[in-house]
Amino acid sequence: MKFNKQTKNILLICVLYFINFNNIAHSQSSELFSDNLNLNAKISFDFKDLYKNTDDSTFIKSKMFYSVNGQEEDSMTVRIRVRGNFRKKICYFKPMRLEIRKKQAENTIFENNRKLKLVVPCQNEKGKDELIYKEMLAYKLFEEVSDVHLKTQPLTLKIIEKKGNKEIEHTMFAFLIEDDSKVAKRHDIKKFPKRRVSPLIVSDSSAINFTLFSYLIGNTDWSMAYQHNTEMFFNGKKLVAIPYDFDHSGLVNAYYAKPNPMLKISSVTERVYRGLCKRDPEVFSFMRDLYLSREANIYNTLNAYEDNFDEKEFNRLNKYIRSFFDIIRSDIEFKDKILSKCRG
Repeated sequence: MKFNKQTKNILLICVLYFINFNNIAHSQSSELFSDNLNLNAKISFDFKDLYKNTDDSTFIKSKMFYSVNGQEEDSMTVRIRVRGNFRKKICYFKPMRLEIRKKQAENTIFENNRKLKLVVPCQNEKGKDELIYKEMLAYKLFEEVSDVHLKTQPLTLKIIEKKGNKEIEHTMFAFLIEDDSKVAKRHDIKKFPKRRVSPLIVSDSSAINFTLFSYLIGNTDWSMAYQHNTEMFFNGKKLVAIPYDFDHSGLVNAYYAKPNPMLKISSVTERVYRGLCKRDPEVFSFMRDLYLSREANIYNTLNAYEDNFDEKEFNRLNKYIRSFFDIIRSDIEFKDKILSKCRG
């Protein structure tokens, strides 16, 4: 069958339309925090420009190039600032917050997630990715015991460090964390203001889950009262607490992590139960059973990360998690190391 020139042009337009339509449809339907999303990104900036602007409202701009599932690379302008406290002071690569303007995010995977936290390795050294894999693992473990949690998305990140006339390329494993406003919207709860609160107005189930999880991963670097490494939400009756930032936990065991001297422990890998005593015993019993029922899921989550660690470190992680379940499975150990160690 032969086509004249006009017919060929119409067919070409149709083909281009459907290609473009499929690309738009894909970008609109692909959620940033969906599973098995192979995300690659590249950002470039002068570290001095970024690090000298540490105010919460001060951002620098950078072009971000990104690709999803091996598709053609796209780009957008993002706004970046440094975030955090401890890592902001000691790290070569500092945790960042990204913001994307609405027009830039339209018809992309970022359309519904324009405010993001970016977690990157601390130092520019061999094996720098391992701590980030362990920290992301902690977020994934919390997903197994709580429907209300912060979603994460891993990515392969290239940071182009502009240094005078030079450009130095750093490739690393990193991950994104959704904004707390998305958690609030998903669960029809309200973000609670950052101010001092009484931990007793956190619901028993949420508070016990928070403290048991912290005990599981050996994390003592948090405070509900001061909302340190804690996101707070209001469900109409009580507060709901979500933990974040786990680099000082025993699970991650970062080389720079030191325990609070007030806790009188020698290492962050030493567990301390820091929950309050004034909690409903029946809820405590329920949460204990919940963790025991999720034991297989937690090991499955750990096993999914096995290839990211050397054999020695993976065995340590496995042993560390197993020791938690040994404690909560034993009535004597549970009473001695958790119930009798509560505060207040």
